[in-house]
Amino acid sequence: MKIGICDDMPILQDVIESYIRAYEKQKGLSFQIDKFSSGEELINEYENGSSYDLLFLDQKMKELTGLETARQIRKHHSPASCGIVFVTSSDNHYQFKAVQPLKVIAKPVSMETISEVLNAITNRETTPINA
Repeated sequence: MKIGICDDMPILQDVIESYIRAYEKQKGLSFQIDKFSSGEELINEYENGSSYDLLFLDQKMKELTGLETARQIRKHHSPASCGIVFVTSSDNHYQFKAVQPLKVIAKPVSMETISEVLNAITNRETTPINA
């Protein structure tokens, strides 16, 4: 499984990655993880032919927001082909509905919420686990 983490704060990228790596170890799995500092970097990666099974998107970034990034990704990739998880401090989760996220996680993230998302993806659950 290929996972992308997009956040303009490297420490938050590292926290999410560490939870994913802990999950890997616990479950005996292996994921490919790429990290991006902006929505533009992630979109560029898609334009160069990459794709992801799961994306963790920070909502508030310098140029493209997580929502704007997700809108561009959704033009070519359905919720079934790419699960999107928003990581946000915003209380307005309704704004994300249009891009059909798998989940919206409130900051600070926890191992429990990351595990919940990864369980849903690795178990191939088809029902959303919206917050």
